[in-house]
Amino acid sequence: MDQCASTLLAFPPQSELVDNETYHRVAWNHVQRLSKILREAAGDLVGYSVELFNVVDPAVNSLSYLALVHALMFPSLASNVPRDLILEKLVTFLMSFDARQCRYAGSLLLEVMEAVGSGRVLPPSVAAQALASAILKLDPSGTMLTSSHLLLAKLAYETDNIASALPVIEKDIVFYPGMANHELPQYLCDMDLSPPAYISKNSGLTTLLRSSMVLEYDLLCGMMYCVKREWNKARVAFERAVTYPTREVGCSKIMVEAFKKWILVSLLSEGKHRDSPPYASPATSKTFGILGRAYIALANAFGTDDAQQLKLEAAKNAQVWAEDGNVGLVEEVVASYQQWRVLSLQDIYTEISIPEIRRQTKSAETGLPLGTDEEVEALVQNMIIAGMLKGVIQKNDDGTKYLIFLSPTTHLSERELAEEFKRAAVKLAELKTVFVTTNQRLGTSKEYIRWIVKESKREKANEAQDPTLGFETQIDDEDLMGGLSGL
Repeated sequence: MDQCASTLLAFPPQSELVDNETYHRVAWNHVQRLSKILREAAGDLVGYSVELFNVVDPAVNSLSYLALVHALMFPSLASNVPRDLILEKLVTFLMSFDARQCRYAGSLLLEVMEAVGSGRVLPPSVAAQALASAILKLDPSGTMLTSSHLLLAKLAYETDNIASALPVIEKDIVFYPGMANHELPQYLCDMDLSPPAYISKNSGLTTLLRSSMVLEYDLLCGMMYCVKREWNKARVAFERAVTYPTREVGCSKIMVEAFKKWILVSLLSEGKHRDSPPYASPATSKTFGILGRAYIALANAFGTDDAQQLKLEAAKNAQVWAEDGNVGLVEEVVASYQQWRVLSLQDIYTEISIPEIRRQTKSAETGLPLGTDEEVEALVQNMIIAGMLKGVIQKNDDGTKYLIFLSPTTHLSERELAEEFKRAAVKLAELKTVFVTTNQRLGTSKEYIRWIVKESKREKANEAQDPTLGFETQIDDEDLMGGLSGL
């Protein structure tokens, strides 16, 4: 046991590792020693595990603690150690490990995370929380999509532990495994590295992702947002899947499924849908139009004042909704129809009486106006409470109640406005990082460089044929304005 303990406690050393080169060398040597123990003396680690756990700190000796946990879990849970103890130490490790150290953990950490993501080792609620914590420890920015993300999304959605996954799935993905221009860096421990530099197939912290896996992740994210009734976030997630780059004649089954849900959540989040997804190729849009014909017809009916037609479209294609697993979403769309009709009235009125709202709007669930003014008032109040409608209901001198539409910023205090500006500034700062990264990737892309060269040659050829083509670009706006001022 003393020899095992000595090896496990050798890293990090007592002396401070002041530079990346020293840290890298010492960490790498420690990993080699741990690998040797796991190959040659895993039985000793298992046999002395209870005692060793008492001296090894998961937050300080993270690599060594991981080696202990791995020895107890693979190839199967150790039978001579209490199961509860193994699982307790597993969760403790995932919630508290040192992220810098575990950049060197490679396949050991990935195998542990895969076991947790399978849902067969820990209770689903604990597994989802522990896996989400580990993912964000490795990459606090959350911008790198990994194989562990897909495991988490499946586990959270299938076991209804969505809240635990939200901190991960709400992050904007910028990087993907296997991207060009991201080779294994000289020092994995360099804290200034971008996520794809140390999370890769080469580092062992993720596997490569096929296009179908990326699409499945986006689809699952959208479906989780649907469960939470966060329609706009669901629309954005489905839209990522719908606009995934494809060959001219390519369109996967997952993309079609996402398109159908995208139409429905677009109606719920925006009250309308666009004719075709942005950035989708003509061939892909055509395929969507054919395979999603029933959904497009429903959306077209939603955009009219004919509640009866929407009711008929929803009923006529009931089998389609059931086969696609979209019955619940279609019911939500039908139920929201009258709310969006009420909202559309603010384009015409600044205030309108409750009886007039009852006369001008109908429920798509019945195809008829609501039965009483009280029902209309309750509908409007619920919209106000939910934040869907900015307005107040006031009673006139004759007792008639009116809905007064308000500007979104009418009742914002100076403090609330300052908070709005602050949130906008934070979002812009986040977008700047994404923009710089994307611009760098684009600038080093072989395809983009070839396109630039091709366009440059084409422009030169055009100018040679007609020298006047470049004339407009040679005149500054200031010169033009200066000429006008002299008239």
